[in-house]
Amino acid sequence: MTCIRPYLSAGMVLAALLAAGIACAEHPDTRPPRQWNFDVYLDDREIGFHHFRLSDSGDGLRLETRAEFQVKVLLVTAYTYDHVNTEIWRGDCLRGIEARTDSNGELSHVSGVEQDGRLVVSSSAGATQLDGCVASFAYWDRRLLERKQLLNSQTGEYMAVKFQPLGAASMVIGGRRIAVQRYALTADRLDIELAYSASTGEWLALDSQLESGRTLRYRRSVDDLADVAGLALTGNLSR
Repeated sequence: MTCIRPYLSAGMVLAALLAAGIACAEHPDTRPPRQWNFDVYLDDREIGFHHFRLSDSGDGLRLETRAEFQVKVLLVTAYTYDHVNTEIWRGDCLRGIEARTDSNGELSHVSGVEQDGRLVVSSSAGATQLDGCVASFAYWDRRLLERKQLLNSQTGEYMAVKFQPLGAASMVIGGRRIAVQRYALTADRLDIELAYSASTGEWLALDSQLESGRTLRYRRSVDDLADVAGLALTGNLSR
């Protein structure tokens, strides 16, 4: 990532944000497909979307991810981003991955396959074998908060991560003020805050502070919120 630096700054931030996987034990194969749709903003300006779809693959669960961003400056497109990722999970362990990213014309590819009980991951940086139960950035599964390392699907890096609870709060999403629980995620060049519904545990939002001083924001789409039952509201939105 080169041209994005004046606007979004650190490429590692986007790489982690776009690397989301899923821990599957809470989503049995017998359930119908699920979707998570987010609108994405740079500060308060909408720049794109990030969509996730989880379904039964016949050999575990299949997660399909698509993200598209476009940043304009004075009506000129300064940066484009296109990320596609497919992952296969069994239980809460990643068993396969195939990801492609076009970051303003800079292409990258990550693939992984299970061999002899290990996940063999290949990227432009080379190949590595990961032991144990590997997970990617499965933000919406709160068991993620217990992980010490996560796989980045854009770079192929197995990153050391740290989570810290930030307590209860409320935030406006889709014109509704919703009670949430917040957590900080820190890693090398990452400074991310996650928000979950206080009543349902649903992942609702993400804020990442960029080196440029700007903020990359994920907010659950209005259509998704209509389908998520039991969200705890703190009152009508007042401006």
